[in-house]
Amino acid sequence: MLGLCPHGRCQGHLLSPGAMAACGYFPMLLLFALGLAAGRASCRLCLSLWGPSCALGLEQAPHPAPPSSLEVDACESSPCQNGGDCKSFGGSYLCVCPEGFFGYHCEIASDPCFSSPCGSRGYCLASNGSHSCTCKVSYTGKNCEKELLPPTSLKVERVEDTGVLISWHPPEDAVARQLIDGYAVTYVSFDGSYRRTDFVDRSRSAHQLRALASGRAYNISVFSVKRNVNNKNDISRPVMLTTRTRPRPVEGFEITNVTASAITVQWALHRLKHSTVSRVRVSIRQPGELEDRTVELNSSVAKYTFLDLQPGERYIVHVTTLSGLGTEDHPSESLASAPFHVWTRPLPPRNLTTSRVGATSVSVVWEPPPAGTVEGYIINVTAAQSVKSRYVPNGKLAAYTVRDLLPAQRYRLSVTAVQNTEQGQVHSEPIHLYVSTLPRDGPAERRWSQGGHARVLRARLPPAFLPELRLLADHDAQPGCSVPRFTELVDGRGRISARFSPSPDKPVTAQTPKSSCSAKPCRNGGTCVRGGRSYRCRCAPGFKGRHCELACKKVPLSCTRLYSETKSFPVWEGGICRYLYRRVYKVHQDLCYRESCEGSLKGHHKASSPGP
Repeated sequence: MLGLCPHGRCQGHLLSPGAMAACGYFPMLLLFALGLAAGRASCRLCLSLWGPSCALGLEQAPHPAPPSSLEVDACESSPCQNGGDCKSFGGSYLCVCPEGFFGYHCEIASDPCFSSPCGSRGYCLASNGSHSCTCKVSYTGKNCEKELLPPTSLKVERVEDTGVLISWHPPEDAVARQLIDGYAVTYVSFDGSYRRTDFVDRSRSAHQLRALASGRAYNISVFSVKRNVNNKNDISRPVMLTTRTRPRPVEGFEITNVTASAITVQWALHRLKHSTVSRVRVSIRQPGELEDRTVELNSSVAKYTFLDLQPGERYIVHVTTLSGLGTEDHPSESLASAPFHVWTRPLPPRNLTTSRVGATSVSVVWEPPPAGTVEGYIINVTAAQSVKSRYVPNGKLAAYTVRDLLPAQRYRLSVTAVQNTEQGQVHSEPIHLYVSTLPRDGPAERRWSQGGHARVLRARLPPAFLPELRLLADHDAQPGCSVPRFTELVDGRGRISARFSPSPDKPVTAQTPKSSCSAKPCRNGGTCVRGGRSYRCRCAPGFKGRHCELACKKVPLSCTRLYSETKSFPVWEGGICRYLYRRVYKVHQDLCYRESCEGSLKGHHKASSPGP
């Protein structure tokens, strides 16, 4: 089939279906069937022919040149546009158009992307007779002729609970480094819920990723970027890594219990703040040890006890949280909580027993601890709500005498070993002993003087009753008998003291009735008990006195009691937790009883002080 130029070369917009049909590449009927418009085409060179279809002879040209011996140059006026090459033929001309243009004067622009100026490295876009290239990854330049290299050596410098610091090196090739304008850092969470891209200037090779969720994994990519004027930036292939932010550390970490061989720690995990925590790691070690004793617990556990520890030794305890179950999940560990420096308690003394019990004192002995350094002991004496303590700074002490006790009272004695540490005193578990003092009229008690020699104080039995002093008349006194005046007193301990005065003018004779139970001196159901040359009355309940003559009852009244306790307070000094021990005194409201006694004889009354 003949096309538009049967005698020449057809020049047209080859990407236009109309022009291709006009040039004879496919039938015109097919063009009409497709509903496409006819295109324009022209003949490039027809030798001796002229016209749009090169079907006319030169003699039929609109301006035929008359025969003349002088040849006229028709291309002198430069009629061809857009760089077309003008050909003169005997006063006529023909424009040979460059690639991309056609028409009589090359005034019509053709498709600038026809020759694929971007090649396989980009995508061509025609616009106003020109083209622009959108380069594929790793290429840049006007026609994507230059290779864009990625950065190298991407690594994580520091991981925090809400951020990650990364660094990289620029491309190794110097020419490639000059091409780039900066870097694009893109980070996406594993579940795709978070995505962000930051632009970093080419003068920098590190970037801090901020506002991240704690304990979550992120894919991080870094690209080399070449910026273009049309805001279509060219990027290189990425360098990538995957990392996970640190989970949040535990809250409320504390030491709840310390013994000679165990330390118990406790912490708390918040349901929202610690939602990414999968495990909790607890570690303990002694100073100087290279390896820690570590245990990993489920996130539902909030308490742990380390066993089989050495008594009186210092231990360092810290706890961390973990996110990610396996290596494929890129697990991360939180920052360790502030370490606790804890001393286990020293061993307590053993075999606490009494060596002597009296009415107002008790002597106890014990065996020192088998191991550890003990600098002293604390002896506590507890009766009802009152506690008396004394610290004895002697680690070699093995016996102690408690004095100033009340007769016929029950006491709890406890002995605690004390060890001095960098944090202060550390106390052992106390060892207890219950003892009751003897009544006052018990057997003789032995006391030791400072010189070590024994001195025996014999408790003298009280007299049956105060001796009666009767003044005798002069006629009752025997003549010639000079009797001095004296006074005899009996104190609360049953001691008798006598004081003699100068002889009076009138003699005085003291007469003492017979001390015998036959006279039934005990009243109100009391029982008379003989004792040598004297006797005493054993009164029935509710009665007191030498002869059980006092009827007593307890009257309740409100009162306060003072008691003390020792508390420990943790104090941070120079990154080390130290415990301070402080004695605290408190007033406790209580109910006391006052004993009120009345004599069976008129006018005889006695009241005692408040008592328990």
